[in-house]
Amino acid sequence: MTTHATDSSTAHARARLTFASGGWVILLAAIIVTAIAVFALLGVVNGEKPIGDGRDPETYGFDLTSFTLPRESLVGSGNPRDFLRSLDLPATRAGADVAPTNASERVKYAVPTDRVIGVEVNGELRAYPLRLMNVHEIVNDVLGGVPIAVTYSPLCDSAVVFDRRVGGATLEFGVSGLLINNNLVLYDKQVEATGQPGAQPTVQPSLWSQLAFRAVAGGAATRGEKLTIIPGVEVSTWASWFRSYPATTVALPIDGNQRRMKEFDYERYWADGRVNYPLVAIPPATAHDGTIPFRQINPAAAQMIEAGMSEMTMIIAVESVDGWKVLPQPVLQRLVGPPEGLADSAVLGVKAKWRIVPLRGAMIEECDEVLVMIPCRWFAWKAFHPENAVAR
Repeated sequence: MTTHATDSSTAHARARLTFASGGWVILLAAIIVTAIAVFALLGVVNGEKPIGDGRDPETYGFDLTSFTLPRESLVGSGNPRDFLRSLDLPATRAGADVAPTNASERVKYAVPTDRVIGVEVNGELRAYPLRLMNVHEIVNDVLGGVPIAVTYSPLCDSAVVFDRRVGGATLEFGVSGLLINNNLVLYDKQVEATGQPGAQPTVQPSLWSQLAFRAVAGGAATRGEKLTIIPGVEVSTWASWFRSYPATTVALPIDGNQRRMKEFDYERYWADGRVNYPLVAIPPATAHDGTIPFRQINPAAAQMIEAGMSEMTMIIAVESVDGWKVLPQPVLQRLVGPPEGLADSAVLGVKAKWRIVPLRGAMIEECDEVLVMIPCRWFAWKAFHPENAVAR
């Protein structure tokens, strides 16, 4: 009996979990859980409790009674409001200084193959790397003396730059945490507060759709407010943009954000070809007075949309004096010649000299007119502008 008790004690001692034998794992897990709990508690104490449960749009704190699009097109992104925070008035670096800086630093930024959104306003040029845009989706900036909102929706691979001056006010936009047809929904962060500490604003912010180019909920939607698109915006590689515009600057990330930028990568999602959320065709937009705006389908577009196009085909929607044209980048590449080569092409009436980088973007080197261009994936344009697209 005594021998059995001794054996049992010995076995118990051997089975005891010690720090050296793996107890550190449990301790580390406890520390992490405690840290998360403290972080969440501090958020509540500081009034920073997340708004939005990631699923139900009604929990995001916006007035949806005035929502102007099909209600089933609006979903939660999985993240609360401002989970991705807009980048406001970013620091910049001269394009000519990018390569020397990369040569001297361990962490590289804006390498030649990186995709960037290139913008020119009143002769001032700036590039916004998509790695930067992935973690912010909205940059409130000023370029060429014009307040602009650079917006990027990774699920749609869509880049649109807007003038932030709307209805006599200069707006500042944030990431709502909501999606319409998988696409970014912005909100204007200026609201009229009561002036009392901790009081709720007396006016709820309005919601704006990136690819519908207008307000879709709130007071701005009721007034029929629209966004003015900055023309000439292009998505291509940093090497192509800098080669064409050596006087450019590049927007810089916030200190310490480099690691986070590495965690966001949508290449596999685009290659997989499956859209995450439901798609609902958006009826043609109407102006506040009920008339159809000037953006109309160009019948010639039917000749360019090939049966083999997939949902994730990269396209450029181009607006010129005679309407929108859908330019599939694979088709455009075949028409203009070798990759990254320059060639003249009158594509659907748009005579331009193009530079194509396969699967990375396209730039117009020379053109007789300044064009509004919306780079995105085919499924997104088709969902938002079925009247300006041709079904496969």
